[in-house]
Amino acid sequence: TSLSTSSCVGILYLMEHEEEYVFTLPSAYARSILTIPWVELGGKVNINCARTGYSATVTFHTKPFYGGKVHRVTAEVKHNPTNTIVCKAQGEWNGMLEFTYSNGDTKVIDTNKLPVTRKKIRPIAKQGPLESR
Repeated sequence: TSLSTSSCVGILYLMEHEEEYVFTLPSAYARSILTIPWVELGGKVNINCARTGYSATVTFHTKPFYGGKVHRVTAEVKHNPTNTIVCKAQGEWNGMLEFTYSNGDTKVIDTNKLPVTRKKIRPIAKQGPLESR
């Protein structure tokens, strides 16, 4: 896999599957800059793979001024040729995520317990000018 970004749009190549995913990026908001600063993601991210015909919309919800949770996210995966929603997700992007599939199945993933895989990158000399390490 390799990742490149250009003017708020990213392209992710899954070389082993010959798939290209084009995606937008969320906004980042600086919070509590006078006390203990932290960054919050907000806005919609659109992901599209022309080869598979699938797309997704991921919404990063910002915390309300009073109450509410941080890092909330909702998502919807669609099969474009049939205009069918195949999966919905909700939860926290850095915590528990619940996936509900169109057949009624559900799955909960704790992102804190996912295995960490080291990045595989090409040598810098073989990278293009827009590639990212």
